[in-house]
Amino acid sequence: MPERATNERLRWQVTADARPGETGSAVVSVQGRNAMVPEISFDMLVDWLPGAEAPDVEGRALIILSLLFKELAAECERVAGARFERG
Repeated sequence: MPERATNERLRWQVTADARPGETGSAVVSVQGRNAMVPEISFDMLVDWLPGAEAPDVEGRALIILSLLFKELAAECERVAGARFERG
């Protein structure tokens, strides 16, 4: 499979929608999909800082999510590599 086709299959489309939660927090609903995962959705509880607007909170949640997934991907790669080494 050409490299370009592989990259397109992995490309995500993501949306986020923030709504007020408990005092000082927000619930951010995240929806995503790509060619291999038709739908993934979940809610995140994040801080809603004073003066922030919904787009600020949504953006913050997506950055947090990005960092978490990078760490998860690194850990999956580490564990998979260890298993391959063991045979």
